[in-house]
Amino acid sequence: MNFRQVKLKEKLLTENMVEETQLVPSLSENSLKREKRILKQLNLKKLPFKISAGNFCDIYINLIQDLRETFKYQTGNPGMTWCLATIKKFKVFLLIFEANEIGTEIYKENISNRLPEYSYKTVAQIVDEGIVKGFFIKLEPRIQKIKDLKIRNIRPSESLTVEFLNWNIDIISSITKFVTKYK
Repeated sequence: MNFRQVKLKEKLLTENMVEETQLVPSLSENSLKREKRILKQLNLKKLPFKISAGNFCDIYINLIQDLRETFKYQTGNPGMTWCLATIKKFKVFLLIFEANEIGTEIYKENISNRLPEYSYKTVAQIVDEGIVKGFFIKLEPRIQKIKDLKIRNIRPSESLTVEFLNWNIDIISSITKFVTKYK
């Protein structure tokens, strides 16, 4: 039984999904072939530690388990939960967050131009919903002066900024622990 099968068996036993006497089945021939095709395409040389393709399958389960907790922001972090609900919202948020950190202005039309895959109407709806929910606020840029008085600059709220930065710290921490464990 390989590492993955042992982990699966432990999980099934822990969650009372199988009894001790039941065995976790081996991978099918098709699954093994599929796994080999996937492994051949991975850029393992980019990792900060050396690992063979065969060993990678055994350890990435730990990474997934560590990161899974980081991506659970359903309670206590309503801003991040809202931002991560769709890729559209997340892309809009990232542009707003980046402009806030750089100190430049950003507004609906500007966001729409930078996300040509979405219509202005879609971007405007996301921004408006974020403002109504209090995740985005209309506030002057940190550095740049607005020349056009019609522009309503958008920035993330303080609470959303804190949630996002803490979420990134959690991700960095999880990845650092993982790398340290296998380096």
